Amino acid sequence: MISFDPGFSLVQRAKIGCVAGLVGGFAIFVSIFVIDLSMGSAQGSFYKIVGLAVGASGLEATLIGMVSHMLTASLIGAVFGMGSGLHKRLDVFFIKKGAIAGIMTGLVVFAVFFVPISIFVIMPIIQSGIVTGESSVLLANSNLILISSLELHVVFGVVMGAFFAIAIQVESKAKFTISREA
Repeated sequence: MISFDPGFSLVQRAKIGCVAGLVGGFAIFVSIFVIDLSMGSAQGSFYKIVGLAVGASGLEATLIGMVSHMLTASLIGAVFGMGSGLHKRLDVFFIKKGAIAGIMTGLVVFAVFFVPISIFVIMPIIQSGIVTGESSVLLANSNLILISSLELHVVFGVVMGAFFAIAIQVESKAKFTISREA
């Protein structure tokens, strides 16, 4: 078993976590477009609905949704990174532990944020008919969307957690090498 004391501050962990969150967000980015395609809805419908919730329309709504999704992923990663430094048992150094912690994070985010936002914000927008032409497709596939979203949150968590662990290992080795040379 490897013994280590990486000595990362919460700010350093937040930065590494932010990047890990972005990597996880990009990992599911294409999948979201594939889900749109499989449902027969317009590409970017998921993101467009998020943008519509803040009052945008058309391409602007899609871009706002995409940027919001990636900002959320980076924020989740930053919180994940800081959380890993709060207690020795929460520390993520090995890929397996990172992936498991990431899965748990993805499930919590799904249950605490995604489901309520979907039910209380997104579904009313879809039901109001603001999303013309796509509303019926999205409503008819709402169960598929929820199941797919659960899977995507798990994938996000695995990628984010594993990437975080790898980044912590790399940074620890770099610190160790620098300290040995000094």
